Amino acid sequence: MRLLRHLVVAAVLVASISGPAIAGSPPPSPGPTTASSSDDAPNASGVANASGGAGIIDAARAKVANGDAKGAIADLVPYVAQHPDDVAAGRLLGDIYFRIPDFAKAERVWKAIIAVAHDDRETHSRLGSLYAAEDRVNQAIDEFQKSLPSRGGYAGLILAHKRAGDLPQYLNTLEYATVKTPFDVIAWTNLGQARRALHQYEAAFQAFNHAVGIMPNGCAPRIDIANVLVDLHRVDAAIDHLKVCLERDPHSYPATVNLGEAYLEKNDLAVARPYLDRALTMRPEGTEALVDIGYIYDLQGDWKTAVSYYNRAIRSDPLRPEAYIDLGYDYNEHRFFPLAEAAFLKGISVASDDGRLHYLLAVTYNLQGKIELARGEYHQALATGEPDVARAARAELALLPPA
Repeated sequence: MRLLRHLVVAAVLVASISGPAIAGSPPPSPGPTTASSSDDAPNASGVANASGGAGIIDAARAKVANGDAKGAIADLVPYVAQHPDDVAAGRLLGDIYFRIPDFAKAERVWKAIIAVAHDDRETHSRLGSLYAAEDRVNQAIDEFQKSLPSRGGYAGLILAHKRAGDLPQYLNTLEYATVKTPFDVIAWTNLGQARRALHQYEAAFQAFNHAVGIMPNGCAPRIDIANVLVDLHRVDAAIDHLKVCLERDPHSYPATVNLGEAYLEKNDLAVARPYLDRALTMRPEGTEALVDIGYIYDLQGDWKTAVSYYNRAIRSDPLRPEAYIDLGYDYNEHRFFPLAEAAFLKGISVASDDGRLHYLLAVTYNLQGKIELARGEYHQALATGEPDVARAARAELALLPPA
């Protein structure tokens, strides 16, 4: 669930440091963004982790946290070779290679996982992101399609079809599927996710509403409609759907973490925190819960603890943009501009169509007087079509000196 009031998170920062830099734009709320969860499992293939794998993974993550990526790789390579069925360890090794970056080795590791766990959605999504980064568009589309309904698959498909130049045809195919099979929940879900990825929130709501009507007792359709209701600023309605979901499935991680985020949207930290703590108990490396708890620490003024949660979220899933956004925000706020730039650029490398990252990088450049770099990133933010981001970027572009 993406909280709209936190999309343009640096606008107040700009106002406080640069005076009239955002004059004329609506005042967004200060603070980082939050992550949202879809209804997918962390290991969708069902392949069990090998015995002892948790210790290897924890040790590798600790080394990455201390800047020792080579040491983490040295530990993981022999273990993964001996335990090809340990999906979590293989994913982590590929993630580290991706971040270095060594795309060829990341691809080799992730393909080895697919050879063992053909239907592992999270790994297919990772391969899609890698191929998109290398501009291998057709392969990216194929991998993102195989990853559905993974959280990154829908957005990845939209980006890949944009690059391929056949986005209208793809959307027509999704629309036709709902006409051909009007009682197919998956068809309506696919259409809704595509519309939401394009920031067409009302159209997404209509599609998800069809899915809820077809399967009112299902959790997944209610999670989807709750996400888009928050996009539409209808938070109370989103909470109602999530509560219905939790009544039927008290152990749903996506519903639990998203309910916590919904209460964050209402600025009710006291109610939000127990849901987020419960979500982190359900999924100890849950990226969404880690980002959201970090955000709470930010609100409470403990930015260093917040940064530790954001870095933990990046180690858990380096292909999600939210932790990079929040990490860069904190570094920017404390004027560690090189670190802020690095965080935003890493985020853009895995989510090049995320307007928030481009906007925040533009702000960082602007604060340092790098006007032409800022101008370019503001234009990139506008091109993503995210409404709140576009409004802020347009307002700040108008205040830059002429090119």
